[in-house]
Amino acid sequence: MSRSVFDNPDSLKDGLSGALVTAVASGVHEITHILVARSAGVKLGVPYFVPSWQIGSFGAITRILSIVPNREVLLKIAAAGPFAGFSLGLVLLILGFYLPSTVVVDASVFHKSFLVGGIAKLLFGDVLKEGAMITVNPLVIWAWAGLLINAINSIPAGELDGGRISSAIWGRKAAYRLSAASIVLLGLLSLQDDVAFYWVVLIFFLQRGPIAPLAEEISEPDNKYVALGILVLVMSLLVCLPYPFPFTTGAITSI
Repeated sequence: MSRSVFDNPDSLKDGLSGALVTAVASGVHEITHILVARSAGVKLGVPYFVPSWQIGSFGAITRILSIVPNREVLLKIAAAGPFAGFSLGLVLLILGFYLPSTVVVDASVFHKSFLVGGIAKLLFGDVLKEGAMITVNPLVIWAWAGLLINAINSIPAGELDGGRISSAIWGRKAAYRLSAASIVLLGLLSLQDDVAFYWVVLIFFLQRGPIAPLAEEISEPDNKYVALGILVLVMSLLVCLPYPFPFTTGAITSI
């Protein structure tokens, strides 16, 4: 089983405030879905939150209860939640790097995410060294958790937000292929990562689709919404993919 910053007890201090941050991230995500769906006349079901022993929740499953008019509306609804969640998570993450540092983590944890590692390297510069113990504010960890929640829900598979986005942009056949590839990839990752195993089971049994028929599926979405959907998918990759470049060699005790 792989380990991450979220498995480090020292990095999960102030659990109540951390749970509040992840709850806000999930709440903003779901509320934005609801508001955009309501403006389009689409009814959504009650969100069912997915439990997580690491960070409390991995987001929510929300069913679409009425017929969606077209692909553009589906795209706007699906992309709105993760876009709002990513935006909030980024603001909180960057804020966390500037707040007083109280939690010690190994610098190697920043290799876990291309986005977080890249931001950490940009802000810390050569101070971020391989083998170093770095002190950060707990908000960094919990904002990262919020970004992870949005990223996982943006995987292009089944009826996750990412699956709905890919279906709206490229059509059902392409979305089906992306979904199958994502499930296979998650299955391979699950050999080493319990979170990946958890999600491949969840998608296969609860969220594999197919996405319900739309009232009209021929018209393609406006380019600005396509760009928004692709941005969400790219953000998901940046959060989930590891940071591959080495940090400065040498060790320090804190910053």
